[in-house]
This record gives sequence, C-alpha cells and structure tokens, in this order.
Amino acid sequence: MLNLNRLRVLHEVATCRSLAGAAERLGHTPSAVSQQIAALESEVGARLVERHTRGVHLTEAGRMLADYGETILGDVRAAEQALAALADGKAGHLRLASFTTANAEFLPSAVSRFARTSPHITLALTEADPDESVALLANRDADVALVYEFPALLLPKAGLRLTELLTDRLHVALPRGHRLADRAVLTLPDLAGERWVQGAHRSSTSGILLHACRSAGFEPDIAFRIDDQMTVRGLVGAGLGVALASSLVLHTMPAGLVARPLSDDSLVRKVYAATASDAPEHPAAAAMIDCLRATG
Repeated sequence: MLNLNRLRVLHEVATCRSLAGAAERLGHTPSAVSQQIAALESEVGARLVERHTRGVHLTEAGRMLADYGETILGDVRAAEQALAALADGKAGHLRLASFTTANAEFLPSAVSRFARTSPHITLALTEADPDESVALLANRDADVALVYEFPALLLPKAGLRLTELLTDRLHVALPRGHRLADRAVLTLPDLAGERWVQGAHRSSTSGILLHACRSAGFEPDIAFRIDDQMTVRGLVGAGLGVALASSLVLHTMPAGLVARPLSDDSLVRKVYAATASDAPEHPAAAAMIDCLRATG
C-alpha cells in the first residue's frame, strides 16, 4: 500500500520542481526529502525523479503517481474537513423519531429553528410511538427521539439519556354543540355516559384511556379505535363520540370542535427528548435538543 506521507512529499517535489523547495514547504531537510523519494521509488519499483543541476524532473511514472497523489491528497483533505465539520455539529446526518401529536405543530417549529441554526445537517424524520422509538435508539436507527410517559405508564429509562421538554395535559375533544362544550374544565366522571373515539389503536399507550376511566369509577364505551388523527376528529365532529386530545394540537383543532382540559392527573404526560446513553456523542443531536427545549 502506498505511503501517504511519501505521496505528499512527491506532490511537493512536483510542485516546486526541486528537493530544496519541497523541503522548505514541508519543514524537512533536503536530505530527508531525498530519502522519502528513494523509499517511495523502492515501494513502487520504478524511478520517479531525475536529478539535474537546475532541479529535478519527474519521470513518466513520477508524473503519473504525482497526478494520482494530488487526487488522493485532495480526498484526504476533504475527509478531514468533513470529519471536523461533523465533530463541530456543522455537517452530517441526524435521524429523529417522534410521535404523532408532536409532529402536528411542536416538532415542525423545532425543526424550523434547527434548520436555521444547523443548515448543513441533513435531517431524516420517522413517526414512532415511544416504545418503537426506544427500540430505534437501542438499535442505532435513530439519534434522537421524542418520547413521553404517563404516571401509569412509565418509560423504561435504562439505556436512555432524557431531557425533559414539557408537560402535556390532555384535553377532551367535543363537537361544538355538545352539552359539556361550555364548561371550562371537565372531569372524567362528567364523561361517564359518553361514547369514545380512541385515537391510539396499536400504540403502547392504547390502554391509558381505559385505565383512567376505570380509576374514575366507570367503564368507557369505546365505539371506535382509530390511529389516524384526522379520522378521529372527523368522527368527533360528526357527533359520534368524544376523544382525548393533546395540548400540542389545540391550535390545529377544526372549527367544528372544542377542546376542554381534563382535571385528572393520570392524563398528564411528560414529554422528553431521548438519546441512547451508551451511544457516542452526536453534536447535531445536542443542537436538536437545544431547539426542542427552546420550542417547548
């Protein structure tokens, strides 16, 4: 394998057309440069330099190797610059996983801030529930994840580095003409006789509504189980049920719906930015978390 330092010496000899000039540029002695050229000639099995009283000339083999050397050294410099930019968080790729309700408004605001402060970072987004995000982090398929926990459903914190972002008190979404729509705050017992549209069918938090209602003393009548939030809103707007709604999506609530906060503390969740605790430091991940904290 060709020695990179000797290629650099040959490149300088070709540029300066003298051993003394190359030695001065490299901070070596002419004797050291001559030894490096001799070692490179031995390495490639060909004469590379012809010495003359007015300097040196490259042989055909020397010119060919010097041309390749220029390309190789350029690639090495580019790689060094790319690695330095990556270490400074100024370039590279960042993979972010986030849950549905955060993706509606909170995450886009944070990503917009991140794009302004880190314009050369390529960002890839994946929608995932907290349990999926924890697996993505563990498998190194995500660098940062937005996750949450309820009092009755705590995150498995082993292997995670968590930064708390915000507290999300869940609301209940009602048709605008609903009998409870004028109330400022609702309790779960207020909703004991309602039909429910459950907006988490396959997620790890699908049991939160059931747990909260049972703790409040009643069994919820869950008429629909839907993962798509647009469908949930459509069913509620059509008067077919009520549904839990995150405070993160209240600004995007359609005109035909109202959202009222629930007083039940079991329906308050904490939202975190998570990274794998045993993963190498990712400067762009730290920048993203700063943006998430500023948005929260």
